Amino acid sequence: MKKKVIALIIILLIGIGALLFGILGKPKYTDMMSLTDADLGKSVTVEIKEPLPIDDRNWILGFEDSEGNVSEVRIRLDEALSREFLQCVDSRTPLTGILCRESEDMQKAVFQTLADYVIMVTQVDALTDQNTAFLEKSLSPYCIEATDIGTGLIPTLKKAALIAGCVLLFSAILLLISVLSKKSFGKTVLVSLIVIAIPVLIIAALFFNKIRTMCTIRSDGAGMYYMEYIGDYKLDDLLNANITSVEEFSEWLRREEFRNLPVPIDTKRFGCSSFKAKTPDGDVLMGRNFDYHETDALMIYSSPKNGYASYSMADLEVLGISVKQGNIHPDSPAGRIFMTAAPYAVCDGINEAGLGVSTLELDIGEIHQDTGKPDLYIYSAIRVLLDRCANVDEALKLLECYDIHSHANVRQHLFIADQSGRSVVVEWFDDQMYVNELDAVTNSVLTPGDDYDRGADSRLPEILAGLSGHDGILTPEQAKELLAKVAQENYTEWSCVYNLNRFTADVYIDEDFDHAYHYGKANG
Repeated sequence: MKKKVIALIIILLIGIGALLFGILGKPKYTDMMSLTDADLGKSVTVEIKEPLPIDDRNWILGFEDSEGNVSEVRIRLDEALSREFLQCVDSRTPLTGILCRESEDMQKAVFQTLADYVIMVTQVDALTDQNTAFLEKSLSPYCIEATDIGTGLIPTLKKAALIAGCVLLFSAILLLISVLSKKSFGKTVLVSLIVIAIPVLIIAALFFNKIRTMCTIRSDGAGMYYMEYIGDYKLDDLLNANITSVEEFSEWLRREEFRNLPVPIDTKRFGCSSFKAKTPDGDVLMGRNFDYHETDALMIYSSPKNGYASYSMADLEVLGISVKQGNIHPDSPAGRIFMTAAPYAVCDGINEAGLGVSTLELDIGEIHQDTGKPDLYIYSAIRVLLDRCANVDEALKLLECYDIHSHANVRQHLFIADQSGRSVVVEWFDDQMYVNELDAVTNSVLTPGDDYDRGADSRLPEILAGLSGHDGILTPEQAKELLAKVAQENYTEWSCVYNLNRFTADVYIDEDFDHAYHYGKANG
């Protein structure tokens, strides 16, 4: 007994010491504000904190001293470190690299990225002279060629100390139980493992498909994620819930999908473009721009048991997920958990039967129909259409069965196309659904009446001119170019060229039309 007590005290003290070192031990960071040309070529260590992306390989880190002086420094990553960096963008992880002199071209790129960010955050059309002067002053003459992330002696020791401390404290608890119960240590360990295993197995059984779905989530690039949804979501329950508001939608998700855990839902306003075209080979394309403030995007592949397989795009910030400060980080455990709710809140997509759907905003007040039909929340309509409908006719028949409801003091209209080449724009006014046989749509009212053309701008005429100039025949490359032409600078978060015949999608993020993310049967 005495030996057990002595061992308990020793293990407990060592465990506490290891935990304290793991928690409190900090790497020695370089003072970026005091660097000179004499430091060029030397190794520096900085903390990854609130980075701003230029592209997949180049990020900006900001440093500030006690007097409020700011230095904006570019971090250059190779392909391997770029993937690792995406997992650490909000975790205050150490980054080690070699200090180099910044090139003039990259300094311009850093300035432009910072300027775009300030314009987006402040929601102004251009920088003030004061902001311009501040940004120019903050540009560092140096950059860091990254060589290591989250490694090195101190970070490695910290991780090892945290693991060792947890193991030792757990061992101390088991030893204490052994002493108090007067049982052998081996028997105490066995009983404890059984006690721990039972709730773990119960949780695994309850969330089995969610855990499997979370394991499929991957980062395909800065701001672009992919997920394969495994299992059947509760589409019938959603339709029977008669949801009429974002509050009811959030409550339903919380109750039905997350065992009453809180789910952040924020369906903010957005503006977009969509069109239909045919390829020279006869395939039908659906082009789509999603215009919104900076967000992260998720491509979802789902194959429900009693529905059509589909690819669909979700705005993760709707679920409170993004790399922005104050949101849940996409690469965090909580971010991965809440991503599993994304299939219920998609913005556009296609299914294997050849149906394409997208939602676009109309700034004319909410719609809340009341004809005695079951209620359908517009934000859920795309999920229902992609799962249940093979063509435009089926989609219209389904929509006619519901009273439609919107949110955020606006309403949406839907662009629906199928592989036969038919496309329509569906709008709702009062208690009536209107169907307009059109090949393109933006954010203006297209149903003849008092509100006709409300919200119109130059984008729809440009799209129609681009289509008519080629007799409605576009290659995928030309469709992409048309999306680029009507993209809204700093606001187009993703652009998709969907092929309704081949069940594929090419996705372009943040107006980078030189880099496509390919999704389809052969791409995954």
